[in-house]
Formats: sequence, C-alpha cells, structure tokens
Amino acid sequence: MLTLVSGFLSVKFQFIGARYSVSETFVIWGTLVYGPAVGTVLVLLDAVVLSATICYSKGRFDWTRTPFNLAAPPLSVWLASSALFSITGPPPLQLEDGASLFVLGLTVFAVLYFLVNSGLVAMAIVLTQAKSQTRTIRDFAITWWGIRDGFLTYFAGASIAALLASSEGIFAQILVILPLMTMLYFTYRNSASRVEEMQARIDAIERVHMSTIAAFAMAIDAKDQVTHGHIRRVQQYTMETARALGVTDDLQIKAIEAAALLHDTGKLAVPEYILNKPGPLTTAEFEKMKEHAAVGANILKSIEFPYPVEPIVRHHHENWNGQGYPDGLKGQEIPLGARILSVVDCYDALTSDRPYRPRMSRQQAEHILIDRRGTMYDPWVVDGFLRILDRLEALDESEGRSVPGAAVAVSHLAHSALDVISAATAEEREFGELRRELLKAPSLGAAAEIFFRHVRRVVPAAAVAFYTQSPGQGDLTSVYCAGSGSSTIESTRIPVGERISGWAFAHRQNVFNSDAALDLGPVARVLPVPLRFTLATPVFDGDRVVGVITLYAGEEFHKNHSRMLESAALLFAPGSVQPQDHTAANHLAGRRDGRQIH
Repeated sequence: MLTLVSGFLSVKFQFIGARYSVSETFVIWGTLVYGPAVGTVLVLLDAVVLSATICYSKGRFDWTRTPFNLAAPPLSVWLASSALFSITGPPPLQLEDGASLFVLGLTVFAVLYFLVNSGLVAMAIVLTQAKSQTRTIRDFAITWWGIRDGFLTYFAGASIAALLASSEGIFAQILVILPLMTMLYFTYRNSASRVEEMQARIDAIERVHMSTIAAFAMAIDAKDQVTHGHIRRVQQYTMETARALGVTDDLQIKAIEAAALLHDTGKLAVPEYILNKPGPLTTAEFEKMKEHAAVGANILKSIEFPYPVEPIVRHHHENWNGQGYPDGLKGQEIPLGARILSVVDCYDALTSDRPYRPRMSRQQAEHILIDRRGTMYDPWVVDGFLRILDRLEALDESEGRSVPGAAVAVSHLAHSALDVISAATAEEREFGELRRELLKAPSLGAAAEIFFRHVRRVVPAAAVAFYTQSPGQGDLTSVYCAGSGSSTIESTRIPVGERISGWAFAHRQNVFNSDAALDLGPVARVLPVPLRFTLATPVFDGDRVVGVITLYAGEEFHKNHSRMLESAALLFAPGSVQPQDHTAANHLAGRRDGRQIH
C-alpha cells in the first residue's frame, strides 16, 4: 500500500524527461526485509503506477516507453538485491547481524540499483531522441551525466529503508518517517518546479536571443543581392549536417547555429559595388572582399556568447590545404563548425542566383564540391553533406522551398521589412551606376537609354518616354521611347499645357497615376501590354523646363516610384533642347544653380 500510494507522488523533470518518486524507500525496505522476489514485485507495482500516470497525462498508451518502464526497474532491483544478499546473507537484513556487512551491502545495493536503472534510462533516451544517425558512447555519457543527481533519491531511500528494516515497532516508525518523507517530497517537488521554471526562462531568453540574431543576420543579407532565404537555408543545412556527422554537444550545436546566421556580418565593411559586381573581381577587389571574415569575427568578439561563435565565423573561408584566409589554417586546425559551414555556404551559393551568374544545378554543384574535396574542403564533411542532400532537399520541399535559391517564408522578420531594405539597396545601386554611366553617354539619346535602363529596374513600367519641345514649335515630341506601344509614342505630339506630359511640362509639377489614355489616346488600352497609369516628372536645366520623363504601366505606381523618378531626373539635366548636337559633357553638366548632381 505504501509503495502504491507513494508511486503517485512522483516528481517529473521536463529537462531530462525522467521521473523520481519517494516510493523507492518502500521498495528498498521490502527488499531488505523480504528479499529480491518481493522487491522486484514492489518495484513492478511502482512502475505500473508510474506508467499509468504517464499514459493518463498523454491520453494514449505508449507502446515504446511503457514496456521499457515496466521492465527496467524490476531488472535493476533484482540485480542489485542479488548482489546485496550475496554479501550479507539471506533476508531479512538486520543491522544487528553485522554493521560492516550491513553498510557495505546497502551501499553496493544503492549504487548498483542506480547505475543499472539510470544506465538503461540514459540508453533509452539516446535511442529515442535520435540526435544523429550514429549513436555513440559519448551520447550515452552526456545523457547519463544529466540524470546523475537522481542518485540522491536512491541513497536517501536506502538510508530510510535501513532505519525501518533495523527497528522494531514498525507502525510507530512509519508515523515518524512519513511526515519527514512528505516534507522531503514537497521540498523536492518545489525544487524541481523552480528548476523547470528557471530552465523555461532560460529557453525563452535563448529563443529571443536567437531571433534577434536571425533578424540582424537577414537584415545584413537583404543588403546583399541574394534571396532572403540564403541565411535560413545555410543555418538549417549546417545544423543538419553537423548532427549527421555526430555533433551532439549542445553548446557546439548552438555555436554552429549562431555562426551560420552571422557568418556574413563582415560584409558590412565591403563596398556594395564589390558585393554585387556582375563580373569577376579584380585582385584588389578580392583582397577587400577577404576582409569580411576577420571583420565579422571582430564584431562578434564584442558579444559575450556562451559558446564559441567567433572562431567559426573567422575561419569559415579557411581551406583544408592551408591556402584559405584570413589565417591560413589547414586540416584539423580549422574549427569543425567552420569546416561544415564552408561546405554548406559554398553549395548554397552555387545553387542560388548571383549578380555574376545564374544558379547551377545540383549535379553541377556536387561536382564542384567533389572536385574541391581534400583541397578546399574537409573530405569527411563533404561526404557527410552529400550523403544527406536528398533529405535536405526533401526538407526544403516540405517547407515550401521547391528549388534552391528560392525565397523562404521568414517567421522572425516580416518579408515586407526585408523587402524595404532590399529595395533601398537596389535603389542606391542603380542610382550609383546611373550617375557613372551618364557621364560616358555620347548623346542625349544614348543618355536617355541609359537613364531608362536603370530607372526601370527600380520603378516598374511597361513603356517609357522622354519628351522635349522642338525648336520653334509648341508641341512636345519624344526624343527616346521604349516598351509597349513605342511606335505610338514616337508619333505622338503633345501640345504644351495639354494632356499629361504637356501639363507636367507647363506647370513644372509631377503627375501621379493619371490615365495613360489622356496622353496616348484610346490605343493605350488595346496595346499588347495595356497602358493604364502614367507617372510624369519635368526635367530642368537650371530654372528652365526642357523636357518631361514619362512612364506608363498597367498597374498603379506607388509614391516611392514618384520619389525615385523625381530624384533620378535630377541626374538627367540636358544643357539645351537640341540634344542630338550635344556631347555628354554638355548635356550632363546642367547648371541647376550649382546643385547639379554628377
């Protein structure tokens, strides 16, 4: 009865997935008094109560755990009690029979009972968690160490059971012992609750910490001309590869997770024209690019991570043969996390669209990794990564990433926020290139073509036109046009002050989302790509309006599009209305009261 009742008073430790109960005292007491057979039956009754409690809490019978829970404790008690009575002689065990043998036998019993039972539990936890494809003795040792404190319950239970077994007046002893055990139970439960609460808080802080890191990393990623999903894919692939290679240490896994998110932090120190250069880098540009590994590590060094993130970030571009950077480490000198990250980062870069090339197929990327195996990359890591690549791609598909390089849903940072950063970066890039290329344009027509090529990358338009006023005439005609209905635009004459472009010219103001048919007539609606909306901004040469830049589209323009077009028009300042007779130096060096942007 005491065993059954106390079996309901178990304390569960969520962190390690195990339960402890004061019923151990009565199991050990019965064993000391009546021998191995009774002890085995008592612990089986206790296991039945524990298993029933677990099944009730989960609402189902667990065919994997329940048979184990019913078998492991009886086996442990039988082995431990057999060792006990082989030392002390047959039961009942009494202190008066020999104090030395009593203490020795009881110690052997408690230690053996704990070692066998906890060892079986640790083995079961390792097998069911399946952290890696290869279960190692190290996994078992780490798990067993996490439940080592349970020995206190066995030791305390054995001590109390010894007191009960060696004394007369059993009922009187029970009346004295039960309050103490009750107090110990509630103290133990309260302690367990506090530990679990503290662990929950730590877990919550770690989640916030990792979410902050992820948001920061993806914001950096958005500055580069790559998809938002790059950072998340590299993180997930790196962690899966690490687990497949047998990395089970919790701190090392967390370090790899954080480093995978933050490995490109140092690119903040690399000019954007180098990051997104459409062609090969020069030697000087590559030397500048190489700085990002050390810069990123130095930035992260100021953050007191509880695990080694900085070495992984610093060395993720080291080569297996020692020819990498920044420190020329080779072989096992390179941290394992860095070796794993370098392989994954390379594969994702190869299978993603980049400014300098389209993405490669999986087969092409695999061939490159195999070719670099043993020179740039750790052969063991390459083999492990390629072995699980099918599983990684299946994981991609299950999460909506059907092809490498495709964008992924971001749970920690809204896509809209990342898109704003990407758009701002793209705008800055196009304006910089526009400024440089306009200076080289041989004619106003060529300048207009350059202008629209860059502007259309940040402002969506189905058709574009640059209208100027012909000498001696009052109408505006197009100097340059392209896109849907360009032949119609080319033949269109717009009186100053009329329609959309003429009104923008005469009133020196922008026009936002007016009907394109007002400029081009009803034909605008029946073009291969129908034109419905118009965005127009005047072009100034000093204080004089010399033309109008007009964009036509099938969808509405946004306010940001109007702002960008107006800003871009400041770069395009012809020196007169005779564009064909002017060189780039003439038509780009507009006066604008000394405020011309070059």
